[in-house]
Amino acid sequence: MNSYYKTLAIVVMIALTLSLSIRAHAQGPAEVAAATPPTTADAAPTAPLPPAPEPQQSTADSTSDGWRGQIAIYGWFPGIHGTVGVAGHDAGIHVPFSDVWHTLKGIIPIAVEADKGRFLIPIDFFWVKLGDDRGIPFNELGQTSVNLHLTESIFTPKIGYRLVNAEHFKIDALGGIRYWYVGQDLTVEPAGISRSKSANWVDGLGGARFIVPLGEKASIMAAGDAGAGGANLDYQAVGLLNYNFTPRWGAAVGWRYLYVNYRPTNNLFIFNTAMTGLVAGVSYSFGGKPAVPPTASCSVSPTEIWSGDPVTATINTQNFNPKHTITYAWTASGGRISGTNTTGNVDTTGLTPGSYTVKGTATDEKEKKNNVASCEASFTVKQPHPPVADCSASPNTVKAAEASTLTVNASSPDNFPLTYAWSASAGHVNGTGASVSLDTTGAPEGAPITATATVTDSRGLSTTCSATVNVLSPPVTVAEVSEIGECKFMDAKRPARVDNTCKAILDDVALRIQHEPNGKFVVVGFTDDQETVTVTQLGAQRSVNMKYYLVNGEGQQQIDATRIDVRTSGTVKEKGAKIYFVPSGTTFTQEFVVVDETQVKGQGRNAPAPKKRARKAPAAQAPPAQ
Repeated sequence: MNSYYKTLAIVVMIALTLSLSIRAHAQGPAEVAAATPPTTADAAPTAPLPPAPEPQQSTADSTSDGWRGQIAIYGWFPGIHGTVGVAGHDAGIHVPFSDVWHTLKGIIPIAVEADKGRFLIPIDFFWVKLGDDRGIPFNELGQTSVNLHLTESIFTPKIGYRLVNAEHFKIDALGGIRYWYVGQDLTVEPAGISRSKSANWVDGLGGARFIVPLGEKASIMAAGDAGAGGANLDYQAVGLLNYNFTPRWGAAVGWRYLYVNYRPTNNLFIFNTAMTGLVAGVSYSFGGKPAVPPTASCSVSPTEIWSGDPVTATINTQNFNPKHTITYAWTASGGRISGTNTTGNVDTTGLTPGSYTVKGTATDEKEKKNNVASCEASFTVKQPHPPVADCSASPNTVKAAEASTLTVNASSPDNFPLTYAWSASAGHVNGTGASVSLDTTGAPEGAPITATATVTDSRGLSTTCSATVNVLSPPVTVAEVSEIGECKFMDAKRPARVDNTCKAILDDVALRIQHEPNGKFVVVGFTDDQETVTVTQLGAQRSVNMKYYLVNGEGQQQIDATRIDVRTSGTVKEKGAKIYFVPSGTTFTQEFVVVDETQVKGQGRNAPAPKKRARKAPAAQAPPAQ
């Protein structure tokens, strides 16, 4: 801007100032809520600077206990454009920050924020003083210069709440007020005429703040608020890049835009401006409780096991940053352990009885210190006990080929399932389980049998027990002759014929002969006193015919003829014949007549009946068969 336009701007400024001063004087002591900012390039209109950069938020959990605080010193380097006016005199302005800088006499920018949990209390205070001394290009009034001093204060307290506190995104809601003060002191030289005036107002505000962490130390913040009250409209937008050099010291740089439209109804002072420019600052954080070191607690389940049983270990952590990923590692003093998360699995196969320790370690890789916590838990491998067993036999004394019941009463002191196996020194074991049967068939008579049970638990531990079964010796028996069959001959026409009833009897006798390999059989035929035929011949024929049936008869038994003796009774008795079994070593002592089989032949099925003849005295009896 050339010298002419600079001078013109100062003249306009003086006119506006004098107008304000005259009006104020005319109104007496009342204060006029207005100020006249300079409009020259060298003494550019001033405006409120932005609040301090928002304190860099810790990445720790916002729900942690204790109050924390932060103090920031900052600077804003804005240009300004808009409209200002006093007492109906308006002027448009467009001034870069370089022109504002030349008039700066003093500045105090400071911001404080306190927070606890999710609650936030940001407070901003900004004070600035601008001054300039310009010569007047005309002196018709006898004055040569004018001296201007402008003072501006902005106080912005807010209260906020963190609505979202995610690891990668945070949102704060903010509300409060913005208090504005603009004061002016103007002196015309050399007359020394001085005027001081001021304006102040309060605007209610509401806004939000968005924070995006870029790691442990850096973040991007975008914030804005808007409101009204004393001003018709008051709003701002701020964007910052924050960086923490240490846990205490940080810095921020960004851009800020601030707009205010102050137009009181009396139109004595108009301030409708927008200010935009670079903002930067440094901050110091303090307070809050000291960092609590992370801790961990471990547990195992079960705490007492048998070798080979699985063990599960669990780790629980405290005071780690919940937004960080924790890594886990496991070790054990015995067995093989696996797992990379909050649980570890221990394979205890082959461990001997005793106590063992499992150790879990949790690590926060993102933290540089206080980032590791470890814990231990113990489990015990118990001493194993084999099963205990007791065997019994009922009855414990049997005859040959008889059975005995074997029983084992067993238990596991460690409560493991049991299985059973049996063996015997003789005979055969039938069945499985805790109760079986011993078959003594084929076992030596008169000798004991030892039955053994092997009891095994599910781990393979076993024990044995035995029971004895005595097999009796065969009893000493006295062989006796016994009658084993009898036939009746009731056919008067054929009194010696073997009829079907007799054949059935002889068939049973044949089976007996086949099952009795030792001993002989004697067939004795009888007649009664009413039969007219010779006594000896009829009785002998009946016994011979019965032998013939056994040896050659239609039943095809094919009995050995040498094992059958035929005899007849020497006395009249009955119409029949009897068969006797003579065991080996036994003598048939009954006095029956031995039949001469060369004289009496066996008759087949169709043989004629023997001839009758006169009765004679009984023949002499033969000696008994041996």
